[in-house]
Amino acid sequence: MNNLWINETWINATEKNICCGDSDPYETFTDNTRILFKSLQKEYGKCISKMYIDKKDGPTIQAGWVFEKLQKYDDCNEKYLAQTWVTVYKSEPIKSVSYECEYAFN
Repeated sequence: MNNLWINETWINATEKNICCGDSDPYETFTDNTRILFKSLQKEYGKCISKMYIDKKDGPTIQAGWVFEKLQKYDDCNEKYLAQTWVTVYKSEPIKSVSYECEYAFN
């Protein structure tokens, strides 16, 4: 079986949920969600929530987890509440770009 893929979004929850950035999807070291969860929990802190998505033609399903921990700013001694939103994929996501628009000139 192939390893799971993830992407992360980092949030500063202290500063009114400011997004600090996100990663491109990348392959993890395991194909087991339980092992992956424990590894992410060690790195990003306690899990405070599951992430869900509404499927277009189906039920709502879990898409990942939200982790949280106090983290020190790089440039001072103050701390902030850091959240990491992790989306988990069975395989490498396929990126596609689609534009739907109306042109300004008729």
